[in-house]
Amino acid sequence: MEEVSKNTLQQIKKENIKPIPKWQFLLKDSLVWGLFAINLILGSIGFAISLYILGSNDVLLDTSLVKNAWEWIILSIPIAWILLTILFVFIAYYNFKHTKEGYRFTVVKIFLMNIVVSIVLGVVMNGFGLSQKLNTIFSDNIPFYNHTMDLRSEVWMRPESGYLAGSIVDINSDTKILKIEDLKGKIWDILYQDATVKGRVVLELGEEIKIVGNAVSDNVFEASEIRPWVGNGRQMQENS
Repeated sequence: MEEVSKNTLQQIKKENIKPIPKWQFLLKDSLVWGLFAINLILGSIGFAISLYILGSNDVLLDTSLVKNAWEWIILSIPIAWILLTILFVFIAYYNFKHTKEGYRFTVVKIFLMNIVVSIVLGVVMNGFGLSQKLNTIFSDNIPFYNHTMDLRSEVWMRPESGYLAGSIVDINSDTKILKIEDLKGKIWDILYQDATVKGRVVLELGEEIKIVGNAVSDNVFEASEIRPWVGNGRQMQENS
């Protein structure tokens, strides 16, 4: 035994092997824990925004807005956010597994813990309105966000299918024609003489509305029904 210890010490001296400083272990562990926390928070944000989009989506309750089941799935379920949430939860699991305490837990326990924490934090975030605020920030600052992550506005930007949304920029009560700026910045003349005005809609400048009807021409839309935009729980967002 003494001979083995002696040989080991000689080998250490010969190869000039030095012990790894304790601070490096602490730094590595702190970094792993930090990454775990970040991905857990990101997973919670993803779940919160998924809840918000699901809870404020017209298509979810009004199937007349879509033509088939596939279109309903694409336009009502925030698939991209759900996939991102799953990714963040998986990365959080990977980070936790590589902490000093990670070996004590089974794979199932780690996954369940990450999922439960993400769900609880996500529900809290959504309850306090943080998911709506974050979604608006992402929509305003991330190009193509509304085309990939939040497709709710796409539901009401299909004039060829009879759906249009925008803000009122001009009103002519005599001719019963509204001018609106749609979510892409295009100006439309809205013929609303025979339209049913629903809910809390007030036809005034700046009012944000959703319109059901049909496109008469490239910039003229005949309305059969006008709805308030606030029915989906957010302010209008321009598509990038």
